[in-house]
Amino acid sequence: MDDRGIRNIGTREAMKTMAFEVAEQLAEVLGPAKPGVPWRAPDWYIQAVSGGMGPVGFWKGFQELYQMGLVDRIPKMALIQADGCAPMVNSFRKDLPEAEPVTSPDTQVITIATGVPGPAYGYLYKIAKREGGTFESVPDSETFRATHVLAKMEGLSMEPAAAAAFAGLFKLLGKGVIRRDEIIVVCCSGHTFPVEKFLLGPDWVKEVTESDVAGEAPTPKPPTEDLLGALDQLDERVKTIVIMEDNPEAARLLRRILQTRGDFQIAEAHNGREGMALIRRHRPDLILLDMMMPDMDGFAVLDALKADEALRDLPVIVVTAKELTQQERQRLQGQIKMLLQKGSFMDDDLLDDINALLDKV
Repeated sequence: MDDRGIRNIGTREAMKTMAFEVAEQLAEVLGPAKPGVPWRAPDWYIQAVSGGMGPVGFWKGFQELYQMGLVDRIPKMALIQADGCAPMVNSFRKDLPEAEPVTSPDTQVITIATGVPGPAYGYLYKIAKREGGTFESVPDSETFRATHVLAKMEGLSMEPAAAAAFAGLFKLLGKGVIRRDEIIVVCCSGHTFPVEKFLLGPDWVKEVTESDVAGEAPTPKPPTEDLLGALDQLDERVKTIVIMEDNPEAARLLRRILQTRGDFQIAEAHNGREGMALIRRHRPDLILLDMMMPDMDGFAVLDALKADEALRDLPVIVVTAKELTQQERQRLQGQIKMLLQKGSFMDDDLLDDINALLDKV
């Protein structure tokens, strides 16, 4: 948008409708924030930005809702840009009220590659300083990883600018800027560009010859060091994992995390006895074990594994919400490969630990 966009009253007023719809729908889903306040505001609003006009309109809408008593707060905003073109982020980090331009953008996410953001940054800088909020940048690799994660975990086809917003969310969660118990709204904007060649590289189109059809051995594909290459290599190993978790939602989350990174064969059990039956049937390469389960808890499962010569060497990662005593931790020593407390690790932490164990199998 040119400078007239943010200064045009029609444009600013139109962008407020996002705030009205968010506040009304959040109240329908979660209920009002408090008695006497009919609508609800999120704790955070996250958007990938180029010129920044959308967040200005969103903030203006919530400012008016707050003044009318329809919400009890104005949400903080996290505005995301690409590492290779982040004039707002760089300027905010320097505490500059006006944006320094980026003269040579270096990012594949071209829909947010605006080197000169215009006057919107000045508004957003003041809002962040007064209301709280932040600016953050993400590398292209994390944007494309977010595209992959959201497709496999949630079934969402995500365009690059929105994927950058989610990559920023993951980064801010990891840094502790945003808490996991906060209400977060992510703007999935409508920017588009052809992603095939960026996601799949030079092999996104292949030429097939008669010799390929005739069954001649294909030329080996050289190993790659990018994100999708690593995912492909993990997929080719196809490991078997048993999840033992009595909470179906927690089990589903673990399954989704694993499915973002590989074509694992995953079996689930919701109590210890079912889990032991699955383990004996599948002889998995890895077990994810919750400690608090009915019929047969995690400690009993570990004892049963230890007593079975064919199963005692299977690697186990304990993923539990239980606050373990020092005695219980000592009891786990020598029986598990790793202990992870639910809520204290990011998805990447779990995947890194699993990948490390699978490499040793």
